[in-house]
Amino acid sequence: MPMLLVFVGRTKEGFIADGIGKYLGLLRRQAKLEIREIKGSRKTGPDAVREEGAAILERVAPHDYLIALHERGDNPGSVEFAGKLAPLMEQGRNMVFAVGGPFGLSGEVLARADWQFSLSRLTFTHEMARLILLEQIYRALTIIQGRTYHY
Repeated sequence: MPMLLVFVGRTKEGFIADGIGKYLGLLRRQAKLEIREIKGSRKTGPDAVREEGAAILERVAPHDYLIALHERGDNPGSVEFAGKLAPLMEQGRNMVFAVGGPFGLSGEVLARADWQFSLSRLTFTHEMARLILLEQIYRALTIIQGRTYHY
């Protein structure tokens, strides 16, 4: 069950990078996982979003299941999130998670997405969203496997 996480820009905050490293180590024992950081645009606003969106879509194959993090997407709980991932894993689908930069994801990425979801009704920095996403993927896999990480 391959998973690709596409992030716009680099993770600059050390404590966030440490957390990402922790969850990558845990996840790589359970799943084939890759992170690709694409260069953030030097432009701002809609121009940046379009440029970054095109770079994201270059990394998504037609058969991939694209999951876009978006503030107005579905807001599942952890068990529901696991329930969404489980059948994709059983089918062996390539999953691509897209996390935009400071200006979010382009309309083209959102239109291509098979599923849009929100981590929370709260607003997080795009760097924090990366860490929270990895933790939730790890939590989902433990729920699917019936392990005790979920309380």
